[in-house]
Amino acid sequence: MQGRGADMAMIHGRPFHVVGTGCVVRRRGGRLVALKDGELQASAPLTQISEVVLSGQVGISTQAMHALLARDIPLVLLSTSGCPLGRMEPPGAGHVLARRRQLERHSVVSDRLELSRVLVAGKIRNQHVLLRRRARRASDPELVWQAAARLSALEVRVGECGDVPEVMGVEGGASGVYYRAFSAVLDPGLGFNGRDRRAGDVVNALTNYCSALLRETVISALLAAGLDPYVSFLHTPARGRPTLAFDLMEEWRPVLLDSTVLALTGLRAVTPEDLEDGPDGPWLSPHARGQVVNRFHARLAAQARGWPAPPARRTYADQILAQCVALRTWVLGESASYEPFAWR
Repeated sequence: MQGRGADMAMIHGRPFHVVGTGCVVRRRGGRLVALKDGELQASAPLTQISEVVLSGQVGISTQAMHALLARDIPLVLLSTSGCPLGRMEPPGAGHVLARRRQLERHSVVSDRLELSRVLVAGKIRNQHVLLRRRARRASDPELVWQAAARLSALEVRVGECGDVPEVMGVEGGASGVYYRAFSAVLDPGLGFNGRDRRAGDVVNALTNYCSALLRETVISALLAAGLDPYVSFLHTPARGRPTLAFDLMEEWRPVLLDSTVLALTGLRAVTPEDLEDGPDGPWLSPHARGQVVNRFHARLAAQARGWPAPPARRTYADQILAQCVALRTWVLGESASYEPFAWR
């Protein structure tokens, strides 16, 4: 998808996500099927698939891969723990002018600072909204309200930062405030003591897995908008790391990631008993990963509520693409600023 054609684009279809160990994905006519020991596990028309995500020990036939490439459907590979391993998609020219301007603006210190401030302020604002929504049901409402007030002050402080490292410092401080309060809106029995990617509790395991799903969603939207996922402004570019996706994920973490974790744990759809021992520590069971996938995709398909006010029937998946297109217009100099999605 190139040029301004992406401006009014919507996300069509749903991800085809397979998490069952020992499954094999094959093409059957115009459909994609997942089989295990010859038994059908999942099936969907290729015309209704937006991307294919394989988590863990899942195979795929060459014919199925050819069908995906022919239809511009990305194939994403995740480890059992949710760590992104790679993605396959057909080569494309992308939006050449946008990518050239993206590189040019990345090299301008003031441009990197401007966008970094906005991205982090957007994340903090949405963290504030989540805490405010959950405060009354928290185990310590006063702690949550105080954290929300502190986040509002830090949002203002971001705009006063003089360089990107200072912005990152404020973001780190805000995350500390946020996750201390986040623990108060969770069931104490979940054993959450703060955000730690290597922690062995179910909340961190859920957050890690949701983060992988969000990352791939944002990468697909960036590519559709004609931007290079590897040329970033807030995070430092590094070989093999889609750091622009990390930039754009920030404003969506409270809206899509943390809200999914709260829904799954609040409904007890995933519990500490769903953790299994893996080679690098505890990870989610296949049942839990299936629950995460279903809830996260349901969240993406929900009507977006926020500001800039989304059009009627625009989903969160559509809004992510709209935000990537908005970033492209800023990169091209067609808009004076980028406005992150403000949750309501």
